[in-house]
Amino acid sequence: MTTPVPLDPQKKMDVDEILQDLETYRPRRKGWVWRKKPAGGIRMGPFHYRDMSEPLKNSIGLPASKYFDHIDPQPAPVVTTEIASGRFEDDLRRMRMAAWHGADHLMVIRTTGQSHIDGLMEGTPEGVGGVPITRKQIRASRKACDLIEEEVGRPINFHSYVSGVAGPEVAVLFAEEGVNGAHQDPQYNVLYRGINPIRSFVDAAVAKKLMASADILQIDGAHNANASSKIAWKVMPELLVQHAINSSFSVRAGMKKSLISLSTVPPMSSPSPSFRLNFVYALTIRELFKEFKFRAQMNTRYIEADLYDATRIHVLDAVLSRLTHADLQSTITPDEGRNVPWHINSIRGVQTAKHTLIALDGIKRYVGPKMDALKDEMRDLKIRAILYMEDILENGGYFEAVEKGFFVDSGYFPERNGDGIVRKKDGELGAGSIVPRERDYYAPVCHHYGYNALPAGVKKACDPIRGCTLDHPEKIQFLDELDENDNVEVRRAAVRGEHGLFSVCCLHHART
Repeated sequence: MTTPVPLDPQKKMDVDEILQDLETYRPRRKGWVWRKKPAGGIRMGPFHYRDMSEPLKNSIGLPASKYFDHIDPQPAPVVTTEIASGRFEDDLRRMRMAAWHGADHLMVIRTTGQSHIDGLMEGTPEGVGGVPITRKQIRASRKACDLIEEEVGRPINFHSYVSGVAGPEVAVLFAEEGVNGAHQDPQYNVLYRGINPIRSFVDAAVAKKLMASADILQIDGAHNANASSKIAWKVMPELLVQHAINSSFSVRAGMKKSLISLSTVPPMSSPSPSFRLNFVYALTIRELFKEFKFRAQMNTRYIEADLYDATRIHVLDAVLSRLTHADLQSTITPDEGRNVPWHINSIRGVQTAKHTLIALDGIKRYVGPKMDALKDEMRDLKIRAILYMEDILENGGYFEAVEKGFFVDSGYFPERNGDGIVRKKDGELGAGSIVPRERDYYAPVCHHYGYNALPAGVKKACDPIRGCTLDHPEKIQFLDELDENDNVEVRRAAVRGEHGLFSVCCLHHART
């Protein structure tokens, strides 16, 4: 394996160099990394910060930093940016830009429809609404992240999606290739992708086991309920139930609580009394699930095509994160609610989170919730969630409740309006694909979920085959390209041709 050339802050990333020797490239590290927050705080310039993490080696501060000797404090929570260009080679440079602006959780959205493909994709086809998640795309992205984290001086967490009908296969791919974080929630498959409920939960158990083996942070998908609901605040009891189901299932599948992150979104926005409603919900979920991590995402449900209003909403959402607690602050582009986002707005989303979290440094020393005034509202929300769970059990369990349309109903439980999402236990995509495992079933691979009948004298399942790909990456089969036209080399050749033509034209113009 050749050693990649380090990035030069004065030069553009050489995408062609990233694409070289991918068949032999291995990630420099695996597993999720949190930011380091010094116990005594951070001193930068004339200021002492209480809730900041270690600074970066190379970074770009907020616009006003030029008045403060270009200091660039880094908030304690990991900061996310989402990228969805459709061409992963364009995303590599966007990742670098996001990291310089302070993001260390780079989330690449998967192309439309990939969750319904029952298997892995290969090569580098162009995507719609996101990039096709393939081994080559992941390996190139992880290689770029390895170089970027060396350049900025902080570990970069690369993230994608395990959810979908090929969840176990994708989880193996992520564990092999050094992906650090991933969405995994069987309820997302069931409710929002129309995948068979039983298949979704069986696949999830396998995927979670594999993610745990590589210390991949799991983010759940409960926040999609308020993004999909007709009236977002009315699904708050259901959100608590969905978080409980997935986090409990994840622990039973072998995941560490420290790597299980609940994806929570402030459900409401103005002109409702949104901060009060969101504050009660935020305090309640953090009290109920205090053993887990929290990924605070910004609201998209009530965003229109108004960038200024979206930014106002997101500032208030970040204030909520600072007043409660967030291990991971997700940012949403101001235009994401209604459009495929422009990358400049991804950077603006990062700046919005940074600006708010830095400005409110140490705020909890001076401002805090009046718990006596809030306890009745919090208690009411907890009771509704408990009764919701009891109603599920009384109706036969989760699968039966989904068949009866319990989820994403616009009624505020115990009220139901009968407009919830309905999925059949024996129907939907992938129905009938689960078969009982024979008692002598044996899979010669590591981190296999469930019953595995090891041969006599075998202690580690993959020993008889001299190791599986999780322990011996040299056994991984790397497929370069499957389509001679829809691939990165064809796209790059066109870009090189345009640049060459532009240079010739400029030279001719200069001479004349």
